Amino acid sequence: MVINDQVNEIHLRTPGLPVVDFALMIVQLYREVASSGESVVESSQTQDSISAVRRGSEVEISYSFSDVVSKLPLADFREVPRSVLYSALEVLHDAHGDLRFNRYLADLPNLVQSD
Repeated sequence: MVINDQVNEIHLRTPGLPVVDFALMIVQLYREVASSGESVVESSQTQDSISAVRRGSEVEISYSFSDVVSKLPLADFREVPRSVLYSALEVLHDAHGDLRFNRYLADLPNLVQSD
């Protein structure tokens, strides 16, 4: 999986990280930044982490698996959870078409609403 911040492509160190777990990490990152201004989320399987800090109208994101520091306007950052989730679901549905009918996965977009 690759994170594209419009400037850089950041490759996850562990390509086997489940896409839905990754998407939910990003949702948590967004929610914590929105409520407190900063967050660190970590993969339970690989202990890879992503940190984010709101600085005015911008969010700085850093990664334990890359030296890149991404900077996004806050307005763009608000759309990241939804974008990541839809990308993850697309990957899953392409690989396993039968998962389109999985109730849990089908309900995830309802949980991932931008504030």
